[in-house]
Amino acid sequence: MTYVNHKVLNYTQFYNPETSPYLNPSNDRRVAVVTGASAGIGWFTVLHLYLHGYIVYIFGRSDGKVLKAIEDIHEEASRRVEKYGSMEKSMRWLGELHYIHIDLVDLRTIDNAVYHFSLREKTLHILVCNAGIMGVPFEVTRDGFELQHQVNYVSHFLLTLKLLPFIKNVARARKIQPRIVTLSSFSHKFVYKTFPPGEFVKKNPDYVFTWVRYGLSKLALIHFAKMLNKYFPYILSVSVHPGFVLNTELYNHWKQIKFIGIFAKGMFKAGDSTIGVTNEEGSFATLRAALDTSLCAKRDGGKYYITGGQEAVPSIEGTNMEAAQNTWDWTIKELKARHYIRPEEMIRTNSKRFKRKFAPLVRKSIT
Repeated sequence: MTYVNHKVLNYTQFYNPETSPYLNPSNDRRVAVVTGASAGIGWFTVLHLYLHGYIVYIFGRSDGKVLKAIEDIHEEASRRVEKYGSMEKSMRWLGELHYIHIDLVDLRTIDNAVYHFSLREKTLHILVCNAGIMGVPFEVTRDGFELQHQVNYVSHFLLTLKLLPFIKNVARARKIQPRIVTLSSFSHKFVYKTFPPGEFVKKNPDYVFTWVRYGLSKLALIHFAKMLNKYFPYILSVSVHPGFVLNTELYNHWKQIKFIGIFAKGMFKAGDSTIGVTNEEGSFATLRAALDTSLCAKRDGGKYYITGGQEAVPSIEGTNMEAAQNTWDWTIKELKARHYIRPEEMIRTNSKRFKRKFAPLVRKSIT
């Protein structure tokens, strides 16, 4: 794999997805779900999972965009397969691509998405919580959450909870260690003090505090990965910062603002030439978390990976387990109050039977 040289980044430390095993779905069928993969990092995440033989479900909002993305991924995969040598062609297989509708702005759509997934699958090996929005004006959703916090964090929390039975089915087979990857960001460091979970942070100027709200949603995702590791130690759960991917639709809002847009475009262009990575390079942190067979839940669960898949340490707030527990408890409480979580879906992980049943998966790395 060839990389473009940049002045700041050390590409020799970037994870290379070609080093991960390629699966034959006819005898080793593994399923992945990726949210928000119609463009950007998610698009390349799906491409590489598909190239590695995974049955990939894209959970997205826009039918047209996702179906076009699937068409484009098929074409790009075909181009890459044509460049394989004869041995690679004999040892690599393509997976499948499917689309399921979901709208993370509306929590009501999550049960329906999981239902449609259940009609096709009984297991889920990899869940990538990739979808997100960034730096948008203050807004409260119909569910009563700040917009960025719901799309980036709360909806993924609920979706993960609903998909846990499929993930547990993989764990119960004791052959493969399932994985949950949440897309956080360096911007979690924009959280300059401890905020109560769910704080709206509706302050002026909004174009400044929108980044604090964004940071809070990404901080919550780091907390989420750590708490998943605490409650489900047999699942490899990690959070990632993909790097500074500046050629992405996430910045569209800022590029279109009068006057500010001109400055924003210039700033993004300058950043792209120094510390920026491409969308494909931005997917490598996710792909390491999803595919690297050297990672295991006991040693690596709850960790935070940055550009290229390098292990790193998040902010003080990001490593604060008391804050992570508060974030978890608040989310459970709010979702229960809105009747999105049923009693049978609550977390019960402290029994001796539970720990005894899944202990083998915690002790060793399973690919």
